[in-house]
Amino acid sequence: MGQRLHNAKDNKVAIIEETKYIYWVTGYDFSSWKPNEIDFKVADDILIKAINLNQFYFLRGKNISEIKKYYRQYLCYVNERGEKIIYINSMCELFKDYDEDNMPVVFDWKTKMIDIADGGECYWNVKLNITTQEFFELKINNRS
Repeated sequence: MGQRLHNAKDNKVAIIEETKYIYWVTGYDFSSWKPNEIDFKVADDILIKAINLNQFYFLRGKNISEIKKYYRQYLCYVNERGEKIIYINSMCELFKDYDEDNMPVVFDWKTKMIDIADGGECYWNVKLNITTQEFFELKINNRS
């Protein structure tokens, strides 16, 4: 299967725990949950299935290690049917924000969800249903 999507040493993964972002992504006040290693393995398997179906057509290499090159935010919630969902929001590079003195700083991507309108395949997101082992709503940003 190749590399795992997540491991404790992966500095390109952030679990977003602020529940206000669940409403921001879904429009509903779903409850959150914390994924474990088994959940991450299921997520790997779902993403591998999507890669094999050419859903990630923009990846240079058609394997999970290409996804590991992206910074990934994980937002985990339970939907109205009681199914565990992982929303993965990804970016190929981190962007700058500005502090109160208008000085550039790296955006706090490990605690705040990023919403990018353009940027093409550098920015994409997908929802993984861990319960049914399916992916849905893969969105690749438009090019500017």
